[in-house]
Amino acid sequence: MDNMKTEKKNTKVKLISAPAAAVESPIFKTVNNKNYILYGDRNNYPSILKEMMNQSSLHSAILKKKADMVAGKGWDVITPEQKTFVANINGSETLNEIVYKNSYDLGLYGGFSFLVTWSKDKKSIARFQFMDWSKVRKMKELEDDSEIAKRQADGVDFFMISADWTQERKEKFKPEIVQGFSTQYNDETTQLVYVPVYRPGSEDTYPLPDYQACSTYIALDTEIASWHLNSVKNGFSPSLMINMIGVPSDDEMEQFEKKLNNQYEGSANAGKIMLTISEDETQVPVITPLSLNDSDERYKDLAEQTKEQIIIGHRASSTVVGVAVAGKLGTSSEVIEAEAMFQHNVIDQYQFLIENAYTRIMNFNKIEGDLELKHSITFDLDEIKEETNEIKEEKDAK
Repeated sequence: MDNMKTEKKNTKVKLISAPAAAVESPIFKTVNNKNYILYGDRNNYPSILKEMMNQSSLHSAILKKKADMVAGKGWDVITPEQKTFVANINGSETLNEIVYKNSYDLGLYGGFSFLVTWSKDKKSIARFQFMDWSKVRKMKELEDDSEIAKRQADGVDFFMISADWTQERKEKFKPEIVQGFSTQYNDETTQLVYVPVYRPGSEDTYPLPDYQACSTYIALDTEIASWHLNSVKNGFSPSLMINMIGVPSDDEMEQFEKKLNNQYEGSANAGKIMLTISEDETQVPVITPLSLNDSDERYKDLAEQTKEQIIIGHRASSTVVGVAVAGKLGTSSEVIEAEAMFQHNVIDQYQFLIENAYTRIMNFNKIEGDLELKHSITFDLDEIKEETNEIKEEKDAK
């Protein structure tokens, strides 16, 4: 008995965690079998932006705030001719309705577009139609003897439009070619006015939205909400420990890990999986409940940082988007001042782009003046600052 050697049995322990996912900037490229430039690696970046809007409550609220402030109270018309122009009597929507949709697209995608239809005598624009930015793709420069190539050489852009780019091969969704607006080549009855916001590196192909830099935090906001939702659904259960009897080979272990990752990765299954492997039941480890430790506090801190970064990415402030700030009462003067600054720093530039595009068409129709959008809130920033200083002086005097 003394000469007998005790066989040593081993227990393997493996900690498995979900792989991290990154939010990458889109790639705009051409491929040989397509006449248009891909809007993202899979030509689906507008869909990604819409999904981000629909999944993050804060991001969605800020985009709605921007659209409301940019469109304001509609066009400020002065003359009867301007009033008729805005009425868009040959279209299904007035220019007040179209400009609100343009304002939403401008905030969400970084650009806006609309279709114009020439009159029969080709001397004026007879109708406006809204065009959803996500349905438009820019054609690449053709290098043949076609009429499109000739006009492209003269600086005229061409676009392709599909109601559903994921089904572009089907006859129902086959892309249609539309010429960009041109007073020189007006034989095409319907043309597209396409206005992207300039961003270095975009080369005016497709814009990047101004919140692009905080897209990771927008995705994180969605994941945090999902983590909390699933924590509630799972009764705030701790991380998972799994024990296997029998030591598998390295290949078998790798396959098993992949299956576990597929099932438990992501915010829907927050935490990590502790996998133990024993040669027999006598080697099974004692299972101790895995504490969540300070997960709630860590997620709370992360949620605050995420909220702050999303607001910064939109060049807004907590007051503008209606997020309460500890230690501040949020008086009416503070709210108005914050909105005035947001109007000056962000909204004015958006309105400038839209106003220029519409005024250009109106002036082409020989209607004088400039079209301007009425602000949703009328205020004078200098007056607000003066009133705020007076209030502070009164408080200090007391």
